[in-house]
Amino acid sequence: MADQLRLSLADHAMIHALGVLSRPPITDRSDLDLVVGILRDLMPGVTRENPQLMGLIQTADQFLSCRVSVPGCYGGLHDRARKVMNEWDRRRLADAWDRARGAK
Repeated sequence: MADQLRLSLADHAMIHALGVLSRPPITDRSDLDLVVGILRDLMPGVTRENPQLMGLIQTADQFLSCRVSVPGCYGGLHDRARKVMNEWDRRRLADAWDRARGAK
């Protein structure tokens, strides 16, 4: 059974921001630059020592360094965010399932 992951508020906020950035076809793109601005403000508080967050952190950092020509459009980074969020969600689901089965 996996140890329960401890996340800071900044970690949670980063994960939710990447969730929004990972699905631009179903979100209002006009808000995505605001989401990246929130990422910029909170990234200093993210737990960078946590290896389970590395893919998410690297993707968030890429959004921060991306220069956009169309507001709210970060090109292939949306697809990268989708991939790392899917992997994160699968891993968290497996951890939760392991804990739930162990609680029987």
